[in-house]
This record gives sequence, structure tokens and C-alpha cells, in this order.
Amino acid sequence: MSCDSSVNNLDSNTFEKNVQTLKDGFIAGYEEMDFDKVISIFADSIKYYPSGVDSKMIEGIDQMKENISFYMANFENSSFTEGSGLPGTDVGFWGGNFYPADNMMSGPNNIRMYGSWNVTNSNTGKTVNFKQYCVWNFNEDGKVHSVTEYLDLGGLLATFDE
Repeated sequence: MSCDSSVNNLDSNTFEKNVQTLKDGFIAGYEEMDFDKVISIFADSIKYYPSGVDSKMIEGIDQMKENISFYMANFENSSFTEGSGLPGTDVGFWGGNFYPADNMMSGPNNIRMYGSWNVTNSNTGKTVNFKQYCVWNFNEDGKVHSVTEYLDLGGLLATFDE
């Protein structure tokens, strides 16, 4: 990791810009149920690695649009609590790593997001609160080109049970 403060400032600024993209696009988009906001953060070549048993990578913006449309057609009253579930902090966005020392990195384009969502199934009225952890990878254009997501998909899908 470099000690050059200009590189660190540039990395820090890029990291903050990427976090703001997630807050303004992904989080605000779902809270406001604004499809265009959510989809705007993704590169056309997005690779999405969803939660779920034996889930397969989903590639391309059209597949992502289908997933987002399904969510917005079936859920409402979404709210995100940043950092929920992390001990000793309410910070929900992290980048870089110091360990393992052989693979130390400070790159600002790989961001881990921690938090929880509270949502209501618009078909059944059932609400659920679930934790979400994502690893977001941004390209040089400031778009997400890959994301790996971990959440309690079973709990979310259980809201469809009558």
C-alpha cells in the first residue's frame, strides 16, 4: 500500500463517490421504488452473483432489469439501515483490506456494504427485516460491473406464504 497522500486522497475520493452512488442509486431507488435510479448504477455487462442454494451468476443488464422489476412488483415500504448488525459501528460501507498481508489492497472500487432492509410484501402485507451483505465492484466509468449478494432469501420469499 502506498504512503503517497495524493494517491490515498484520490482513492478516498473515489471510494466516497462510489458509496454515494450506492446510497443515491441502489438504496434510495429501492426506498422510493424508482426503477430508473436502481438500474442506473449498473454497467450493461453486469455480473450478478445472487444469494440462494445453487444460485448461478446472472449476466447482463436485461437480466438485472428483470430481477429489479420482480422486486418492485412484489414489495413496498422498503427502508435500509446502514451497518445494522455490525458490532461497535453503524458504518455500513467498507473498502480495501489489510489482511492477508500478502494481498493488502487499498483500491476504492471494491466496496463491501452491510445493513438490513425492512420491506413489506405488497401481495400479502407481510413484513420482514433481513440483513444484506454485498460486495460491489465498480469499473472506471463509476458503474457497478459485478456484485455478489448475501441475504436471507428464504426469509424474504416466505413473505409470499399466505
